[in-house]
Amino acid sequence: MADKLLEINDLEVIYTTEEGGIVNAVNGLDLTVNEGETLGLVGETGAGKTTVALSIMKLLPERVSRITKGQIFLGGIDVTNATEADMRVMRGAAMSMIFQDPMTSLNPVQTIGNQIAEMVELHNRDYNKKQISDRVDELLKLVGLPADRKGEYPHQFSGGMRQRVVIAISLACEPKLLLADEPTTALDVTIQAQVLDLMNKLKEQFNTAMILITHDLGVVAQTCDRVAIMYAGEIVEIGTVADIFEGRSHHPYTEGLFGSIPNLEKPTRRLQVIEGLMPDPTNLPEGCKFHPRCPECMEICKAVYPEVTIIEGEHRVKCHLFYNGDHS
Repeated sequence: MADKLLEINDLEVIYTTEEGGIVNAVNGLDLTVNEGETLGLVGETGAGKTTVALSIMKLLPERVSRITKGQIFLGGIDVTNATEADMRVMRGAAMSMIFQDPMTSLNPVQTIGNQIAEMVELHNRDYNKKQISDRVDELLKLVGLPADRKGEYPHQFSGGMRQRVVIAISLACEPKLLLADEPTTALDVTIQAQVLDLMNKLKEQFNTAMILITHDLGVVAQTCDRVAIMYAGEIVEIGTVADIFEGRSHHPYTEGLFGSIPNLEKPTRRLQVIEGLMPDPTNLPEGCKFHPRCPECMEICKAVYPEVTIIEGEHRVKCHLFYNGDHS
């Protein structure tokens, strides 16, 4: 059995608006990731996926956001109580993040070689200039880019090539955990497949665990070992890829996500949609957060918060439909 690398317990994160309102971004989230495992984090825009990743990295915006409850442990280290000095050591070495837009992730006035070298030098103080330069060349070749282009700037590369540079930076120190926040959203389908294939190969090579944040269930099916479905700041269903894609019992929200995927074998004029919108995070509904949009809504859903029910093995659903007295 794989060792547990990341453990998040009862995490709550809020944002404060200019008017003094409280945005409940993450609400009592529990999550674990094992060494070498890929976990897909899926949900609509505004579900809180990126906030979870930023909380793990401790990169939440200052003054307007804070963790109000819960703990995050990475390799047994309490991230929530770590100092900024501690986090500077951990970021890049123990955990790293690939951000959504590679162009805004890179410094436009620094060469890509200098930006990769900065990460290498920061975590390898005993390296001389030649060792740093050789490591930069090695990383560029690792992600399929010619080393002789390290003197060029981000604008001289295509979107897919820039994303490869970002991956090189994130893997420079072989972190134990990689957080990939929709790393292929801005790329076309062909380049998307290449980048995902590259990430998988490098992950296996370094035995890196990964949290893949995405809207694309096709990517999840091809890439992930486990899947967590997120809605309104909490995990409503989690299980193995087989549990989520082949299992018979699902949260109504998960059913809605699958229902919105076009079926190539059945002609249809319009895609199915989940009626309604994500709830206002400053005024979340009582009971189940999904009940205003749920086609299976019962009276209990409107008043009582659902507990987690074990379906089978690792498959768990937070829904009154499945309550059988067996709660985790």
